[in-house]
Formats: sequence, C-alpha cells, structure tokens
Amino acid sequence: MTSHRFEIEGQPDFELRTERKKPVAVIAEVPDADMADGLVFIIPGMGGEKDADYSAMLRRYIAAKYNLVAVSVDGHCNTCRPARSTEFGDVGLELEGDSLLDALSRYVIAGGQIDRKLETHADILGMLRAAAPMQFAIKTVLNPPDNQYQNFGLLSAMDHLCALNALCDSDLRFDTSNVLCVGSSHGGYIAHMMHKLAPNSFNGIIDASAYTETATAFIDGGWKEANITDGNLIYTCSTRQQWQFSRPGSPSFFGPDRALIRDTAYDVHMAAVTHAAERKCQFRMIHSAEDDVSCPALKQRQADVLSTFGFDVTLHLVGPDEVDGKFIKSADHGMGIALNLLFDRYYPTIERREGVIDRELETALTFDGPKFSYRIDHRSSEAQLTAACELRSPISKHSEKRLAS
Repeated sequence: MTSHRFEIEGQPDFELRTERKKPVAVIAEVPDADMADGLVFIIPGMGGEKDADYSAMLRRYIAAKYNLVAVSVDGHCNTCRPARSTEFGDVGLELEGDSLLDALSRYVIAGGQIDRKLETHADILGMLRAAAPMQFAIKTVLNPPDNQYQNFGLLSAMDHLCALNALCDSDLRFDTSNVLCVGSSHGGYIAHMMHKLAPNSFNGIIDASAYTETATAFIDGGWKEANITDGNLIYTCSTRQQWQFSRPGSPSFFGPDRALIRDTAYDVHMAAVTHAAERKCQFRMIHSAEDDVSCPALKQRQADVLSTFGFDVTLHLVGPDEVDGKFIKSADHGMGIALNLLFDRYYPTIERREGVIDRELETALTFDGPKFSYRIDHRSSEAQLTAACELRSPISKHSEKRLAS
C-alpha cells in the first residue's frame, strides 16, 4: 500500500468573493492492486479526527480490506477545533477581551483577591485557574489555519469535488463509477452536500448522525458552537465568521437563499438534483432517535424526500435499547460509531452500478431561491467547478399574466 499527499487550489468563494490563501491538502491511501475497485472519501465530524495516526489507520484499513482508494481532504474550515486534525494545521484560540474582563469582575465580586500583576491575558487566566473550583465561562473565537472562516459546508463539499477531479487526472487507477463517501455528523452532512452538487459522481453515501441543513449556532457568532473545558475555565466558542444576520441586502447577509443552498433535503432543489442524475446514488443512514444536535424528524424527512424521488434509501433510527457497546455505544449524537465499523456495516449493501462522474457529463445545475439563483457547472477540462450566485430577475406583470393563463 502506498500513501500519496498533495495539494490543490481551493474552490473560490463565489458567494463572498473573498480570497482563499490556504491550499487544500489531499491524502490518499492506495491499495496494492493494479486497479482499485473504487474510491471513498472519509469525512469525520466538525474539526476532524483527534489523532493523525488514527486517521491514517482508518484510511489504510478501508483501502486494504475493500481494495478502495481511501481519501481524506482538508476542505475549507474542516480544521476548526484545537488539538484536532493535526494532519492539517493548528487552530488558535482568541479570547474575547470584554468576556475575559467580565470573568475577572465575577472573580472579584465573589471575594477573590488580585494578588499579582496583570499585564496579559495569560496572567488573568492564571489567576482564574487558581480560583478553582469556581468556574468561569469565557467567550472565545476559534481561528482555523490561514484565516479561514465558517462557511458551513458548501466550500468544503466543493473542495472534495475538486479533489475527486484531481485524483481522476492522476496516475492512480480506480473504478470511477464506484465513488463513495462515509461520514459522521458534519462529515456526513458534507457528503450529502457533495451529492447535491454532483449527483452523478457518487455511487453511495454512508452517514451516521448527519444533519440536513444549516445549524445557525455555527454561523451566528453567538458563542454556542462548542464548549472547551480547561480545568475550571469553560471556553464558549464560535469559529471566525464572515456571515452576518443584521444587515439584509449586504452580500454577507445569511438569508434564506444561503440556507437553502446548504439544505440537503429541500425538495425543490432535490427535484433539480434528480433531474440531473443519470444514475441515482444509494444512501445508507443511521441516526439516533434521541439526537438533540441533529433533529431526527428532519433526518426522517430527508429520507422521505430522497425515497419520493426514487433514490435507494435506508434510514435506521436507533433507540436506547439498541446500544450494544460495540457498534452503537450510545444513543446520543454520533452514537459513538467508529467510521470503519460504519463502513463495514453498510458498504456491502451498496450495489456496484455503472456511471460517469459529473465532470465528464458536464452536468449543469440551477438551484433557485427566493432572491438568488445558484448555478453549478462541471466542465470536462477543469478541476474546479464553475459556480455563480446571482439575483433572480423579477417577474413582470406581463409574465405573471402569461403564467397564470
């Protein structure tokens, strides 16, 4: 087995038109056979795997057992948790100054003594740590490498598609009709976004606890995205943002159109996906019936929408009585399911079907929203997608009458 690591240019942010400086790293484990039976993207949850060695082991396990090229991609803002994703860079913690001063005030009000010279944030943190067991919550910005920001999946999905095109152009030999994704939580969500943008490129999507639409806690900068505990200090976190909710009309306003393009179960958009699909993807999904992060009812709706459009779909809603301590370790979000076991469980149920990826088909998709129209074009000569988001033209009174007739 051989390991290949290379970098590609990230997909441009066509919504915010901001410059992307960080290249996208791609790591592929290639089985020893002359021709691999396909390729699988392994997409962990928000922030990536905790350990680079585990991530490498996971790729090698799947590559060797199933004769598949197993791939990890550092898509946009995938690396967004401290002490995780060590394969792809470090995430910084930026303390919100007013919040730190508020914690200091609470310390003093509770009777704490300022017994040292406070010149830096580290000095204040040191004094607060010494006040244990008293706890302090401090607002914190998570800074991904190279000034990335929370895009919530759209750019990451497109980066994975660019990686697929680059791998197809490489010397690696694999069956391009058998490309799959396996992911948990946010990783599973990205897998579904990849299918939405490239409906012919994937033979199977396997997910555990994937949500179906934008979780606003991740993009409103409200310090609700994650909590990181450091002794008696609790960092309430939000990843660096570019979107905002307060200025409608601004390009950075996260309105309904921004949410709908990121909705993997919006029936109007899925109708466009179905129309473009010459071969329909197969979906294998498992979800906790008690998931308080990703609503089980929305997951059931996604399964129903996909089934209505003729996709091969199975959804297993897990109850507490199904926790076995081996495959399913808990009944909460993620269920403690390891990605290798998830793949072991569901890959054998996916039928090998002939198909051609969207770049070769030059698939064109249009996703209409209330105000904007998104257009995604795959070009056979290009590794990146051609993407645009433009204001929809208003319907004239004459057109309205004509449509009514």
